[in-house]
Amino acid sequence: MNNKDQNKKSFLNSISNLIKENLKYLIILFAAIFLFFLAYQSYSYYKINKINKLSISYFTNKNLDDEIFKYSEITKLTNEKGFYSILSKLELIQNNMNNGDFDLSLELYDDILNSKSMDNKYVSLVAINAAYNFINIAFKNKNNKYIENINRFISLIDDKLDNFIGNKNELLYLVSILSLNNDSDYKNNSELLNLYDNMMSDNNISSSIKERVKKIHEYYIFI
Repeated sequence: MNNKDQNKKSFLNSISNLIKENLKYLIILFAAIFLFFLAYQSYSYYKINKINKLSISYFTNKNLDDEIFKYSEITKLTNEKGFYSILSKLELIQNNMNNGDFDLSLELYDDILNSKSMDNKYVSLVAINAAYNFINIAFKNKNNKYIENINRFISLIDDKLDNFIGNKNELLYLVSILSLNNDSDYKNNSELLNLYDNMMSDNNISSSIKERVKKIHEYYIFI
């Protein structure tokens, strides 16, 4: 292998690791933000005695050592209505993700997103978390099975919420890359290139998102 091939292979590995690492941190970040907002407003949704009862059950079961029994008890909580039902579903999603049960995670995301009790802000947070998760799965497993689902998650992100504009555009950019037939098609995809240019010139998009997208763009331009 000559130096040119070695350099290309090293660069490809660096880009791949960059995507995976950033997606991981973003998934964790939005999961934490979502849980914080839910916790903050939980008392406005449900009666205090109901919350207390379910909270004891949730946190007791969450700390069980017996994984099978823990899974069973957490599953029971998903059948309740409200805050701790959503927390339990998110717990099961993570468990299913770790076990490679992606279709089960998808069903649970749909259950949460179809809930009529959540406003647009929370729906957007869950949708962002779901989209990043499944984009990560698609990149990691090199398949396009979940592209339709990812696009649906992205469509649920409210355009009126300025804080999420950057994430929505980054997700649109990433899913567009996943949809390419070949990596070399990137240079000739005017829609994708326009999306990149618009992101770079948008003052509402954070510098950290722009930097991530720029590195990915440079990788595909120099293939």
